[in-house]
Amino acid sequence: MRIATFSTFPPRACGIGTFSFDVREALLDVPGVDDVGPVVVVDQPSSPQRPELSATVSQFVRGDYVRAARLLGRLDFDVVLLQHEYGIYGGTDGEYVLSFAQELAQPLVVTLHTVLSQPSPHQLQVVTALCEQAELVIVMTDTARRLLVKTKACPMHKIRVVPHGAPVVLGRRREEYAAGRRPLYVTPMPGGYERMQSRFLLSSFGLISAGKGFETAIEALPSIIERHPEVLYLIAGRTHPEVARREGEQYRLMLERRVVDLGLGDHVEFDDRFLSIDELADLLTATDVFVTPYGSREQVASGALTFAIAAGCAAISTPYWYAQDILESGAGRIVPFGDSDALAEAVCEFVEQPEALETARSEARRIGRGLAWPSVAEATAAVLSEAVTLAPRRTPIPVVELELASPRTDHIRTLVDDVGIVQHAHGAIPNRETGYCVDDVARLAVVALELDRRQADQGWAPILYRALAFLYAATDDDRRGMRNFMSYERRWLDEPHVGDHVGRSIWTLGAVLSTAWVPAIVGPAKRLLTELVASLGGDVSLRTAAYTILGLARLDPDRLDSEARELLKRLVEQLAGAYGQTSAKEWRWFENELSYDNARLAHAMILGGAALGREDCVSIGLESLGWLGDECGLADGPLQLIGRGGRRRDEPVSGVCDEQPLDASALVEAELTAFAVSGELEHAVRAQRAFDWFLGSNRLGRPLYDFATGGCSDGLGEHDVNTNEGAESTLAFHRAWLVLDAAGLPVVARRPAASMRAT
Repeated sequence: MRIATFSTFPPRACGIGTFSFDVREALLDVPGVDDVGPVVVVDQPSSPQRPELSATVSQFVRGDYVRAARLLGRLDFDVVLLQHEYGIYGGTDGEYVLSFAQELAQPLVVTLHTVLSQPSPHQLQVVTALCEQAELVIVMTDTARRLLVKTKACPMHKIRVVPHGAPVVLGRRREEYAAGRRPLYVTPMPGGYERMQSRFLLSSFGLISAGKGFETAIEALPSIIERHPEVLYLIAGRTHPEVARREGEQYRLMLERRVVDLGLGDHVEFDDRFLSIDELADLLTATDVFVTPYGSREQVASGALTFAIAAGCAAISTPYWYAQDILESGAGRIVPFGDSDALAEAVCEFVEQPEALETARSEARRIGRGLAWPSVAEATAAVLSEAVTLAPRRTPIPVVELELASPRTDHIRTLVDDVGIVQHAHGAIPNRETGYCVDDVARLAVVALELDRRQADQGWAPILYRALAFLYAATDDDRRGMRNFMSYERRWLDEPHVGDHVGRSIWTLGAVLSTAWVPAIVGPAKRLLTELVASLGGDVSLRTAAYTILGLARLDPDRLDSEARELLKRLVEQLAGAYGQTSAKEWRWFENELSYDNARLAHAMILGGAALGREDCVSIGLESLGWLGDECGLADGPLQLIGRGGRRRDEPVSGVCDEQPLDASALVEAELTAFAVSGELEHAVRAQRAFDWFLGSNRLGRPLYDFATGGCSDGLGEHDVNTNEGAESTLAFHRAWLVLDAAGLPVVARRPAASMRAT
């Protein structure tokens, strides 16, 4: 049996990654397992990876999940074992993992590391969909199985209970020390391991974050030390990478400050490392009592507590689900959440009653023998073999398509400076004389926001912040709108007014507020949104209305303030009214001409109608988008856009004229929104076809995307492409690629539309 695994993996500092590494190593020793190939989810795509990997998936790039599944479909694996934890996959509640599961040709087995008793509706939706795709689902305790069935996320007949494994070395290290083995673990404290051995040692290890509750254990120490001054508490582990990225070392510093405030410098040590298995074995062998003072009940697995029990440690824990299960037979004590007095009393009981401590250790050793990886791997292999029997491998759908897996972003950085993004270029060289405009800077902010989520170089967040600063500077304090144009010398060239640039800025702020998590960004963005909404009290153009709708509809309408919600309703009505006045059988559009960025009007109707629960508006959006796409050739391809010259109602289909990247990008995003709202695969096909225009599936058969620079040509002319690569065009391309990739379209949606209709 050849097995592929899908998870995080070392060298990434991640408990699930360590688990995945351990299960792979153990499975390779099971008779009948010929190979275990890891497909690894990485948060830093450029970081070095281990040579045995079958493939890597960038955590925040949804298209990578589809590509990885399609790759496995071409390889000779019999079954896929997926480790699931909401936080290790991209999208809301890790929803990108569904794109991987849906595309697999092989049968899927899912190991759930988190089973919540009260999941949010979206969390339940994600885990239910994942369990539906799986042939079998592994959980680690009977409690986890009960919770999974109770929430109706998975039927009982699919669930198998396999305990959390632990390395064999953890259970045998004490015997090795008794035989004279020298420890590998060297702590940062003076005296190192020898000093640690001479104390009554409490320890905790793992990735550090606020939910671990270590402050409760620290608060318990003064009363413990008053009775037993020989007690030492060691906290080993790095700050969780995601916590470090969002909050820095705030939590660890709080813990260290509390240690100082309580005068515990001689009784608490921190080891800020992600320890190896050998180092953990040494630490746990020296540990008298292991502590997991976690703050939430919603934890059905704990690698740290599993390892401690496997190493024969007595444990003290709060009553999260896994701790209750594994300690119920006497391997430790359960204390209430956040109760430092109860924790102190439990520690003192073990110090003062050596026989109770030894009884708990003995029970831990008994339980630990059943947690060793060889036996757990055999049980896991049996589940995988059962899945292969239940669901023979499917034949993957053959696909030949234009695909750009990872476009370059060099040219965006070339155009960006400390003010904003230069409007135009001579070829790929920025034309500084053209200065800056709010329209382009608003587009830049949206692209930078998404690139910051996908890439680990930390270079896009400052660009996003500078873009928002530009929007702030352009906004009039008297709520008259925004200036739009700035010279390269940083002088505004116009007065505040209401126009498309205001709508685009609101669109940008909606995107920021729907995804941003840094309070220092959210607060100012909300204030700016309030100012811009107030400036739109009068009549606005249809495109200004559309851009504004696209921003406000990204936010929960029930959480918008009354002024913003009323504006959203008014502008949706404005578009609906315009459509009612001008549309007819042969002209299903909002205006009596087609000009620029046309698909945004239909896009806004679909998204705005969905946000307000207006099915009539959604229908208008879908109908108008279908008509526009047909007029541009999307029904059978290739795409031919209306072009810069526009087209009046009484004119036939426009002839050859400059086609603009802005219009192609608008069609891509509008069709993807239509697909998300309607579920009709034809919209996904049309979105892909619209994007292919950038790659050469167009009237001239020439790509507009510049593979050398990462820029995009300013237009498709009568006989050639425009070689200039300005901000609008380059950002239009990257926006189209980002939303298409984030959609993670299923393979069936990438088949030619004609063949779809024939099936």
